[in-house]
Amino acid sequence: MQKLFCKSSQRSLDDKGRLMLPCSYRQALEEQGLHSFWLTCLYGRLVACLPADWDVFMEKLNGISTPSPALVRFMAKTVGLAEELTWTAQGRVRIPQPLLKEAGIVPQPGQKTEVMVVGMFSRFEIWDLERFNAIDVEDVSQELTARGIDLVL
Repeated sequence: MQKLFCKSSQRSLDDKGRLMLPCSYRQALEEQGLHSFWLTCLYGRLVACLPADWDVFMEKLNGISTPSPALVRFMAKTVGLAEELTWTAQGRVRIPQPLLKEAGIVPQPGQKTEVMVVGMFSRFEIWDLERFNAIDVEDVSQELTARGIDLVL
């Protein structure tokens, strides 16, 4: 398992939707020979993944011969809004407005918008800070045990 993105940090978006990527994330991508990543929206947050992982995901979705209406709607949002992003020399990416809107991140003119960038090993997520802080962590110990994961903390 690749552990490219393991740290999380609070960041600010400017009113144009530009985000300064954490330096460690850019370095991890560049060490892999990558200068871009794919960004989409899933269930109220932005999800960034490696190009190879995105390609695998697209192949699997494309292989579904008769998707249900719910799956068609899911694909329309997930695939239709996805963007391949590259960062500037300063390390900033501009997140398209439709993705921000879908994730509930609404930059205000002349103001910075706070987000949480969350490392998730081979991908990372971008959450509206208030939405992230409102997450109630539930007891998932039974689900982990059912999946053969013994979490000892």
